[in-house]
Amino acid sequence: MKFQPTRISLLVSGLFLAGGAFAQSTTDVGTINVQGAPGGTDSGLIQPEETPKARSSVNRDYIDKQGATANPFQLLNQLPGVNAYGNDATGLFGGNIRVRGFNSDQIGLTINGAPVNDSGNFAVFPQEYTDQENLCSIFVTQGSTDTDAPHVGASGGNIGIVSCQPKDTLGGLVTQTFGSDQLRRTFVRVDSGKLFDGLVKFYVSQSHAEADKFRGAGGANRDHTDFGARLDLGKGSYVDASFLYNRAINNNYRALTKQDIATQGYYADFGTIGPVHQPPVAGVAQNDTTFAPNTANALSTNAPGTNSANGYYGFQLNPFKNYIGTLNGHWQIAPTMSLDVNPYIWYGYGTGGNELQNTREGVGGNQLHGGVRDANGDGDQLDTLYFYNGNVTKTYRPGVTTKFNIDLPYNHITVGYWYEKTRHQQTSPYISIDSFGNVPDLWEADPKYWLKHQDGQPVNFRDWYTRNTVKTPFVTDSISLFDDKLVIALGLKHASYEREFTNSANQGSGAGADYRVTRNYAKTLPSVGFTFHLTPEQSVFANAAKNYRAPNNTALSGLVTGGTFVNGVLQGFTLRDPGVTAEYSYNYDVGYRYAGDRLTLSGSVYYVNYNNRIATAFDPDRAVSTDYNVGHSTSKGVDLEAGFKVTKEISLYGSASYIRSKLDQDFRFSQAIFLPTTGKTFPGTPKWLGALNLQYATGPFYAFAQAKYTGKVQTTLVNDDDVSGYTLVNLGTGYTFPSMSFFKDPTIRANIFNLFNQRYLSLNSGSGNSFKLNALPVVTAAGTKAPDSPVNFYVGSPITFSVSLGTSF
Repeated sequence: MKFQPTRISLLVSGLFLAGGAFAQSTTDVGTINVQGAPGGTDSGLIQPEETPKARSSVNRDYIDKQGATANPFQLLNQLPGVNAYGNDATGLFGGNIRVRGFNSDQIGLTINGAPVNDSGNFAVFPQEYTDQENLCSIFVTQGSTDTDAPHVGASGGNIGIVSCQPKDTLGGLVTQTFGSDQLRRTFVRVDSGKLFDGLVKFYVSQSHAEADKFRGAGGANRDHTDFGARLDLGKGSYVDASFLYNRAINNNYRALTKQDIATQGYYADFGTIGPVHQPPVAGVAQNDTTFAPNTANALSTNAPGTNSANGYYGFQLNPFKNYIGTLNGHWQIAPTMSLDVNPYIWYGYGTGGNELQNTREGVGGNQLHGGVRDANGDGDQLDTLYFYNGNVTKTYRPGVTTKFNIDLPYNHITVGYWYEKTRHQQTSPYISIDSFGNVPDLWEADPKYWLKHQDGQPVNFRDWYTRNTVKTPFVTDSISLFDDKLVIALGLKHASYEREFTNSANQGSGAGADYRVTRNYAKTLPSVGFTFHLTPEQSVFANAAKNYRAPNNTALSGLVTGGTFVNGVLQGFTLRDPGVTAEYSYNYDVGYRYAGDRLTLSGSVYYVNYNNRIATAFDPDRAVSTDYNVGHSTSKGVDLEAGFKVTKEISLYGSASYIRSKLDQDFRFSQAIFLPTTGKTFPGTPKWLGALNLQYATGPFYAFAQAKYTGKVQTTLVNDDDVSGYTLVNLGTGYTFPSMSFFKDPTIRANIFNLFNQRYLSLNSGSGNSFKLNALPVVTAAGTKAPDSPVNFYVGSPITFSVSLGTSF
């Protein structure tokens, strides 16, 4: 392997070399040099950790200095092993994250202990969950998922978002933000202070944010509410409550191929010309998809001849609303015994994707439900028409985690149980549109607007109902030996996940019949680790854990093969086996930590052994994308991070990561063709990542510069296409003025993203490990595999600024 270092990798390497030398020169046996907070932690990007697992976090010292609309993934991007991107700089349009090559749908995400991954495909939508003013910390456990974390889709670690407690005194906070692309955001929070002799305190906040897209028409519009409360029950017992509500309507960014960028430009996007209907004429078979105005230029001013079915920005939408409620009750039963009961409820409703589809009217027993009724009122049932047709998802996700804790002289034992019962409904109703692109019901919630079959049933492109039942007992033990110098952590849980999938006959591929299938995914997941303190400043740790992830519920869709429609009902069909099974991984970490008076550092070497790794690819037999087990794969690498206190005012943080993630067997494309993927790098996983953050802070003033290097990324499973690495540089500064009258600590802060206007591409796999197989023809002994459709990318946001004015009161 030939390594060509970048400037940022040299700087990061220099930081760690200097840090190692400093650690050796100031460690005196028997002497504690640490006074107050360990050195280099004032940036908020590194904290001393005691867990035997690789773990990194950001806290309020860092969060407070970032752009006011940054989402949690963007806030984690400086940490080792983390590769995050946003669809734009604001964070309002979402994005994706990978940690040590694990995609976001392989990483469990909790908010105040409640799981928020999608219950169907485990996807995460970071723009929905938080207002950063209410966050105290965000942590990421790289590789090994916590035993007591409520996840069944976490084969690669977990991320936890922790809200701040309500304040003890009456007051509040107001923030107003302005920025590029018409960014506007208003945030207001009110704290009650302690009430009823200090038993109760709470806060409530409300925010509104909106911004235009940096390319193309459309924007984001978001309203968010947070509530937090604490009830102090005395003698160490308490109840914490939290509630969040989010409502957003976003226009999507168009994903581009390399050819799109070459011919249409870097800023190509969806167009502003909506589809139109042909004037209805009785007895004439009309077709909106071939109507001349709909086949004209529709994507952008330089996108020739692209059909408007994929071209109108007004039908590229993601309306979504959700709420999350949590209760974290802690009862101190005795000095050495306690009980934690943590119920939660997650609800979500919305639509997404390309909201424009077409379907044909018709009548006859040889069609589903007798065919589709007359939709344009011309008296015939011959026409093919455009409709508004989003992917509607409605989820109810209640659950509870219970833990019984026992403290013994050398042991802290937790025995727990996690139970969850989820209802997940996914439909795609068709709604008529007019010739100006207007939709009577953007949320597709009112049945009176739904297109109907001849028998009165609504027309759906998909119609699925999934019930998920989780039953997971677990036990952990933390054993302290040798005056707490050695801490051994043991964990064991049995993750049981039953998924009942009901398909109601719909127009989707392989879905023309009613059927129900049930699958049980269960794994016993052990973990063992230790932390050993060499000196008060130095420790070593090691960890081994087994994780697993159930397949997406979409793996149970489209199972119908064969059959004939008789009186509108498919008969004589069979169901194929879904094939895909749960993936699981063995994660191993060995690491070293140092926390001195000027330096804090952490480093780990890891190895991940995957089995049945899941990826999504095209199935040529059914002409649809589906989940596959791509087989055995391995990842190994190194993560490093350090914070160094250069002077009283100047601190430096750096992180560096190397990973080699490879497939260990050829991919079976068809019964005869195996693609040469053995030894190939898993797509979307850069070998090299590096970050630097230099901060100056004195009194009321701070300023920082940060850079992130992301290495070259493979984009197909056979590694015949890639995108180059890039470095982004961001700046931030702020000043707190003296309090005056009603205004307490008024503050101004400014942030610049992508200072040097770097152009870069991010692989579009936000829905999971959805990869192309090959970009070029592949010749095998059994025949030639033609190229897949071109790989899609999101183009990076250009230089962007924001300014926030805020004050407490």
